[in-house]
Amino acid sequence: MRILAALAATLTLLAGCGSDDQDGASAPDPADLDATTFTSTDVSGHDLVEGSAVTLSFQEGTLAVKAGCNTQTGEYDVDDNGTLKWTRPAASTTIACPTPDLAEQDQWLAGLFTDGMDATLDRGTLTLTGSDDVELVLSAG
Repeated sequence: MRILAALAATLTLLAGCGSDDQDGASAPDPADLDATTFTSTDVSGHDLVEGSAVTLSFQEGTLAVKAGCNTQTGEYDVDDNGTLKWTRPAASTTIACPTPDLAEQDQWLAGLFTDGMDATLDRGTLTLTGSDDVELVLSAG
């Protein structure tokens, strides 16, 4: 009887040690992202320029980011804490943006991936959360 009680207590403790994440989301491994493009379906904590979306393209260890004007590309990694960020300064195209708002949006986006964002991947949905309460929800496709 004591063995059953000890086993039940152990199983209860182990169940409590599991992730609080009920939907299966976890930090992505770069291999999970390779050869994938994600487009924003929801952005909170920042207003995107009307008619624009954030697009992330992952290819062989590089991340290309675009939000309506220039494309910024750099090597990236996802660290042990699940933070996705460029590992060195990104290169950028130098197209003259049609509006100052789009140029400012490029700068904002560069800051996000320079500082890093917490990343979770759940099937085809990539969710990125920044330290400034910005959240990007992106869908593969």
